[in-house]
Amino acid sequence: MTDAGRIRQPNPRRNGPGAVHRPTVGVVLPSSNRTVERVAHAIRQDRPELDICMTRVPYDGHPNDGYELEGFRQATRLLSDSRPDVILWNATRGAMLGFEPDRALCRMIEEIAGVPATTTALATLRVLKASGIRRIALIAQGGREDCERLAGTFGDEGIAVIASVALGISDNFDAAAVTDDDLIAAAADLCAGAEADGLLIWSTNLGGHALSRRCAGLGVPVFDSTTVGFDVALALLDDPPRNKPPDAALSPASPR
Repeated sequence: MTDAGRIRQPNPRRNGPGAVHRPTVGVVLPSSNRTVERVAHAIRQDRPELDICMTRVPYDGHPNDGYELEGFRQATRLLSDSRPDVILWNATRGAMLGFEPDRALCRMIEEIAGVPATTTALATLRVLKASGIRRIALIAQGGREDCERLAGTFGDEGIAVIASVALGISDNFDAAAVTDDDLIAAAADLCAGAEADGLLIWSTNLGGHALSRRCAGLGVPVFDSTTVGFDVALALLDDPPRNKPPDAALSPASPR
């Protein structure tokens, strides 16, 4: 592919004499998302040397069993102009689809951009399995049918959803307005009644980042979908998967 060949050529700004390379994560996010950028700003407080470049694709208009791929092709080509080291699709749709469409999406992105790619859904599988999490409590943005579908797709991957709360939010934009207090209350109620290995907050437009960083009192680790996506992207950036098993390359040691 012409674009892929051009992108893979050496970058004189990156590799030339005296060049200083700033590690860069490229992020594709849904058009209605208001939370991913907040989390990116928080992450950069700890990693000021990091650049995070973003672009969007439409939230709506995807086929029921996959993605409208032309938007992702365009987004990948635009991100490639910023020469990222890794590309992340920071959205949870892939889990509802059963994960395989996300694997295919990553292959397409890698072919175009010539850099590793991951998604929130795939990153979450890697992190949960690497952390020994097999029984999760789930806070989901949508309705009960969404919780049931997620229980099925995660179950197919060996992770049991043993308890869940459906927030009943159908408009993705509205998820960003859920308060920290509301999330903490839902998390406390859910964890009190479930013998889970961990709690998963499932929407990249829910503000679970702060809760995942201060989960004392809940008795289990908290995994925020937006944060997990960034954690795995950073693991790929810091330790590229050269001749390593995929799980080792994609799994950070633990959620930060």
